[in-house]
Amino acid sequence: MTGALEAVLTPVEPVFSLDLGANGGLFAPRSIQEAVEWIQTEISFWSWQRDRQSGNHTNGFRQALSQLQEALNCFQRAQQYATHEPQHYDQQIQSAQASVREALVVHGLPHSSTPLGKRIDLYRTQNEEAASFYACVFVPPRDGHSLQPQMPEAWRGLVEGILDRYELPASLREERLEAASQAFEQLRANTASVVGEKTVTIEALHRDYAELSSDIRSARETQQNEFDAAQKLRSERFEELLTTHEQTMDDLKKTFSEKMALRAPTEYWRSKEEHHKRMSKVSGGVAFGGMLVAAGVLAWILYSLLASTPPGSGPDSWRLALVGLIGLFSVWAIRLVVRSYLSNLHLAGDAAERRVMIQTYLSLLEDGAAVGDQDRHLILQALFRPAADGIVKDEGVPPSMLEFLTRNPRA
Repeated sequence: MTGALEAVLTPVEPVFSLDLGANGGLFAPRSIQEAVEWIQTEISFWSWQRDRQSGNHTNGFRQALSQLQEALNCFQRAQQYATHEPQHYDQQIQSAQASVREALVVHGLPHSSTPLGKRIDLYRTQNEEAASFYACVFVPPRDGHSLQPQMPEAWRGLVEGILDRYELPASLREERLEAASQAFEQLRANTASVVGEKTVTIEALHRDYAELSSDIRSARETQQNEFDAAQKLRSERFEELLTTHEQTMDDLKKTFSEKMALRAPTEYWRSKEEHHKRMSKVSGGVAFGGMLVAAGVLAWILYSLLASTPPGSGPDSWRLALVGLIGLFSVWAIRLVVRSYLSNLHLAGDAAERRVMIQTYLSLLEDGAAVGDQDRHLILQALFRPAADGIVKDEGVPPSMLEFLTRNPRA
């Protein structure tokens, strides 16, 4: 047995126990809160009798309820002493127990759960004045107070209370038995009538149930047939969708495979295009810058040569030959750089063209356009043809003066 189960099955020790006999049984609250609720229930049950303003016949009830109120106060004070003052706690519990005993045993206040309490409460709903005097017969006033009924209802309640408490109408038991027998016979007749009506109703319900069951069975068969037809249609549609999906996935796989195969060439031609564009910018800048520098240098040399030549005489021949040689080699070097610039432009355009062709081919594949084997062969052949560098192959050193003189113009 687990600890939690033991905690549930083990009863809590009561705060105290008080045997009230037939007037409520054993009063053994498990906690102060339970005792407080028990007393509050009794005070609330008899508050109507305590709050009545006419006459002193309710003096006994007031004294009994005063004892219950005192017990309630003792329990509330005991809650305050429960943790830190056990001695005062025990004193308050004993005082509360004595007050409860005084109210229900000594004064004889009927417990709300007893037949007498229920009978008085039922009587109160019919005639509160008569019920008040009826109850005072069982809890009579004390300290010299007496019952002094003034109204007929009060006398009625007083007389009925005396008859019930002292069992005076014993001689009327046979008449009561006969009246009870007649009432029972009338009740039996009413019951037989009700049973007959209910039997007719139940038989009608059975017929309705049989008809409803037949309708439900028919509706079930109809719905089952409709469901089977709809399920068959859904299965056919699903097969069609599955076939279409498989075909689409095959096309996507094929396109993806070719795209992956052409991804590396695409990246290669993109990098080639960027490289040649960058080199064309560099070579173009060098070419045009070289032209400016060469022109400036030659101008400066010629200026210096002419400035150092005496008036009336020409410059030395070797100086002029040196200037011509420098100019010739400058033009040749600039021409090489310009040809490199043009070659890079050509190669950049070729790389861009190949990249666009690859992307166009992939777009055709993704759009589902029909590309035959012959078309694919032509496209791939154009993509992977050898790249021309765009450089003229007759480049060399500048021709000499002898070649100019000996060259045949007709050749």
